[in-house]
Parts: sequence; structure tokens; C-alpha cells
Amino acid sequence: MQQVWCKQLLKEKNITLAFVYTAKSETSLRLKLAASNEYQVFVNGKFLAYGPMRSAHGYSHIRTYPLVPDENGRIAAAVLVCGAQINSYDRVNEQPFFAAEILSSGQIIANSLDFKAFHVTDRLQKVQRYSFQRTFTESYRITSDRENLLRGLPCNFPAVALSEINGNTLLPENSLSEPDYHFVTGKAYEQGRAFTDENRPIYRDRSLTGETCVDGFLRFDENILEEVLSAEAGKIVCRPDSDREHRLTSNRYVAYDLGQNTSGFFRFCVNVFTKTTLYFLFDEIATPKDGEGLFIDINRLQCCNAIKYVFEKGNYSVTSFAPYTAKYVRAVVLEGAAEINDFGMVTYENPDDSLDFTCEDGDLMKVIGAARATFRQNAVDVLTDCPSRERAGWLCDSYFTARAEKFLTGENRVEKNFLQSYLLAPEFSFGKGMVPMCYPADHIDGVYIPNWAMWFIVELKDFLARTGDREFVEQCRDKVYGIIRFLDCYLNEYGLLENLESWVFLEWSKANEFVGGVNFPSNMMYALALQSAAELYGDEEFSIRHKKMQKTICAMSYNGEFFVDQALRDRNHDLVLTNNISETCQYYAFWTGIAQREDYPVLYETMLKYFSNRDPEKVYPYVYPSNAFIGRLLRMDYFLRQKEYATVLNEAKKYYLPMAQSTGTLWENLTTIASCNHGFSGYLAYILIHAYRASDGLSL
Repeated sequence: MQQVWCKQLLKEKNITLAFVYTAKSETSLRLKLAASNEYQVFVNGKFLAYGPMRSAHGYSHIRTYPLVPDENGRIAAAVLVCGAQINSYDRVNEQPFFAAEILSSGQIIANSLDFKAFHVTDRLQKVQRYSFQRTFTESYRITSDRENLLRGLPCNFPAVALSEINGNTLLPENSLSEPDYHFVTGKAYEQGRAFTDENRPIYRDRSLTGETCVDGFLRFDENILEEVLSAEAGKIVCRPDSDREHRLTSNRYVAYDLGQNTSGFFRFCVNVFTKTTLYFLFDEIATPKDGEGLFIDINRLQCCNAIKYVFEKGNYSVTSFAPYTAKYVRAVVLEGAAEINDFGMVTYENPDDSLDFTCEDGDLMKVIGAARATFRQNAVDVLTDCPSRERAGWLCDSYFTARAEKFLTGENRVEKNFLQSYLLAPEFSFGKGMVPMCYPADHIDGVYIPNWAMWFIVELKDFLARTGDREFVEQCRDKVYGIIRFLDCYLNEYGLLENLESWVFLEWSKANEFVGGVNFPSNMMYALALQSAAELYGDEEFSIRHKKMQKTICAMSYNGEFFVDQALRDRNHDLVLTNNISETCQYYAFWTGIAQREDYPVLYETMLKYFSNRDPEKVYPYVYPSNAFIGRLLRMDYFLRQKEYATVLNEAKKYYLPMAQSTGTLWENLTTIASCNHGFSGYLAYILIHAYRASDGLSL
């Protein structure tokens, strides 16, 4: 397939080109497509697909799409390709390209250079990033030219000349399902006045200012931005009233509820009566605020949850370019007059969740439903942490989401694509052997999470058990041994990891303040990684080391009541146990198998009976409580193994039912401080259904 782009625009950031092919045909044609960085496909003006399915640096997936003729036997295929060309966590930074073939009855009838190409200039180029982790915000100046472009009709966008370029290695089509693109209608629940308050504090994050970012963090400097959307949208104040006028005239807004957290592309029809400036402000939650109705904080996730459109007079059908996550959306007109119809979101979800399960416990079904919704939105092409701020494929999260994928879909196709990206990944600057904490992504700051590399090995062992794919595991051998060689550089005289570098991460709790020196939860995970490597590759040395680490950790970390998180060197350079104890450390000990129930029966009972409903200021106040990611999940998973089904089911309702009721998805934390739609928590569907079936006397 020919890989092409406009050479004059090849070095430009945030450039969108449209590639248009029209034909007369009584039968459907096929579009074989590969492109980078992001694309959308439209057929006869209607949205068809988004891509690409992500992969490693230098590699791109090929997808094939049906091109169905309209009632007049006409086919117009328009592919919008945006070359962001900046480093991010949700995709790799590489030069853009477009590669396509049109097939009729299996025969190639057109290729990339047979498409007409246009520079799509109605999307502002020099805008701020959406977040530190993702690429650019969306802001438009829309005319009828966009409608014509997507229908293959004459338009005034500048035509551009295409040249063949050296692009990526194209991977053969894999077995990933095309995402589920169904439409979710937004229900209007609030209307009122809207205006700007110049005195309202404006959120300015590092992705806008560049502060605390290393050299090479790519963005447009703030002083050359065509607009600062976060500042414009952040000044908007909305005050509800009783006026039910359907038109949005100057300084009016309407708020929509999508029913639950939904991920995908905003879509709406709008009749614009006079030139209109329209903002969409959105988030996963909305909270009552005096005089402002249900307030939507567009910066809650440290991103810019806003899209801006300036419309000329006319009728339009609009689909946002990038996928977002929202439950609540405010449509605000500051000037002009327009009427919005059919507002909602086209989903971008995993379509393969086919598990048939129902029970009479309505509350439990709500939690399970929220877990499944969370999984679907975080398992489209790679296993992501969240579908909103980052859309990044993180290790550790992926271990649990992959288990959910197998349980809910019967296969692990998304996990395979995710792990294959790691297999194909180039060597980063962390040091020989260390792998990225999330991928496909760029890590120009050299930050990595050593613990997440351990999770890679543990997940790979699980992957083999789920899929039997020994060939792939053998291909990963060098990656696994490289990780172990890297980490072995930090072993002390006791055979324990000490003073791990970069971002040592356990979970979002006090436990992560005790990661210096000898951190025992990190060593517990490393012992499990060694055991996993031993089983993967039949390496007896790793098995011996695992057993030795297990004995050493138990001897050094256990203080007679609890496992202590940390040991530090004193002035004589002796290793001394601290008084830092976290609930999460106990879960790591038992979940990794370092501690066995029969060896620590009192501690087991303490965890079971007192750590569920305790007031941490009164009951074991010196043991710091866990958070949802990941201590609470380790607890649930471990007690499922121990057949403590009543505990698992009761705690699910206590901790996760409020989440399910609020957003219809499950959260990163026990509060709304961060993502309210986090992939790892999709594993709760597995845990709770197994616990329910077992508690009802059914076989696991």
C-alpha cells in the first residue's frame, strides 16, 4: 500500500487532511486503510469508523471497511487524518501518513494517490493540548464546506498535492473486532442564562504553560495560540431558569444527561439561524453549586473538557473528532442563535462483552453492570486506564482488565494487541531492559514505574494460562529476562530490592509514601514476578530466588502483628524496620502468596473482620487504609480465592454501589477526585459474579 502525505505539511503539528474518493457503483466496495496519527472515516456524509487500532512506534494496523452506495448508486468515502505529531500517553509520536486501497470483488481498483486530498482548515491548528497525557483540543470555524467535503461534493478547502513517503511497517489485519458505535441520546435536564465572568479563576495546567515539563514536551507555546479554550470556557457561568425556549440564543445554555458515563464522539444536528459560537462543556460528574445548577468542572481531571464551534448560518450534522468521556454536558451559546437536535454520543466501546448473567439482587446487578460498562469503554484496541484524560495502556491496570476480557468475551484479543505493542516497542532511555509504564506512548522524561514492569511478567504468565499462546510467550523471553536483569541491579545483601529509582508506585494511598529504602510490597511483587518467570520459562534459578525472597520478607517485614511496609538504613548503615504500616501492604503479602492464611491466622482474621468497616481513626489507627486502586481490589480478589463470598458481596455494595448509582461506571479512587471510569475495576464483574454463583451453591 502506498503511504502518502503532503510534504509541505509533513513537519506541521495538528494538521488535518481529508482524503476523498468517489465512485458510481451498484454494489458495495471495500476500503482497506492504514493511517497515523488519528483518523475518522465517513461514507456519504455519515460517520463510519475511528482509528487506528494503536500499535508500537513504527507499526500500523490495517483495517477494512465497507463502502455501501446510497440510493443513487453513489459512494463518497472521506477519511479525515489528523497528524498531531506530539508526544503523549495515548499514542506514539510519529509522522502522519495515509495508505489506502479500494477493492471491488477482491480486486484493487484504486490506491492512495487516487484519492483527492484537502487541507481541512476549519479546525484551528494552534490550540492547547487537551491534557498532559493526550494531544490537542478541538476548536472549529464551521461552514457548509465541511458538509460538502464529507459527501464528496465541491468545497473550498485547499487541495494539496500528495507524495509517497517512508511510513510505518503495516501489520496484517488482526482479529480485533470493530468497535461498537451505537448512539446514546442526551436528555435535556436544565436550561438557563450563560455569561462570562472575567474574575473567575482560570485553571492553568502544565500542558498549557509547559511548567515542570522536560525539554522536548511538544505543544504550541502559549503566546502563539489562536485561542486558549480553557480560559474561554472556564469563565463561563451558567444560571438555570424556567425558560423552556428550544432555541439557544445569545447567552443561553441547555444541559444534557447521557444517563451514565459514556465514551465516544459527541454528535448532534444543529440549525444555525445566524453566526453562532457554541461551546460544549462536559465531565463525568456534576455537583450542585449555589445559583449555578449542576456545576460541570471542565478541569476536574486536569484536562480541558471543552469543545468550541463557530458556525456560519446553515444546517449541520457534526461529530467530534476524538473520543471523550462524559455523563453531563452543557451546550452554551454566547452569541448567535441556533437549535440543537439529536444531541448525544456515538459510543467507542468493546463490542464483544457477551456474558449472559442476571440475578435477583438489584444492587449487585448495578455494580456488575457498572463494571461491565467500565470494561467496554477501556478495552477497545488496547487495555486503557481511563477513556478520558489519558486513554493510555497502563501495565498493572491491564492485568485486571485482561482477566475481565477473558471472562466477559471468552478471548483476550485486546490484551494480545496491547502486549504485542510491548513486544514491538523500541528500547527507551530508562536503561537496558526496563519497559514503559504505559504503551503505546512516548516517555521523553525518562520516567518509568519499576513495579509495573513486574506486573508485565505476572500478566504474561496469566496470558499464557488463558490463551495457551506459547509462541508469543517465547517471543517475549528477552523482554522478561531484560526486566529481571535491570531490577537485579538494585538487590542488596539480603537479596531484596533497595532504593528503586524513578516512580516507585504501589497505589493511591499513604502506602506510596513508604517506597524508599527497602519497600516490602515492591519486593513481594518482585518475588511473584520471579515465580512467574520460573513458570513461564522453566528457569529453576528464578524459583529458588522466589522461595528465598519469600522467607526473607516474612522474617524481616512481619513484626508479630502486621507486615511493615518499609525498612531504612540507620547511621551505622544497618537496615532497620520502620513503624510504617499500611493496609495495602497486608494485601500485597497475601495476594502475592508471600503470606499464607494458615501461617498468619490472626492477621488473616484481622483483615477479614476489621479492615472492611473500620473507622481508621479509631480501629488500628496506625494502619493506613487502602484506596480503590489497587489495595481494595487486591483485597476483593484475595478473599474471593479464600471463598469469603459474603464478605466480597457485602463490600461490593458498600464501596462500589454508590459509584454505580452516580456514574454507571467504577472509579480510580473511592472518591471522585480522579477518573470515574477506570479499566482495572472492570474486573469486579468477574469477582462478583463468581462470588454470587459460589454463594448460591453453583460451581465456579
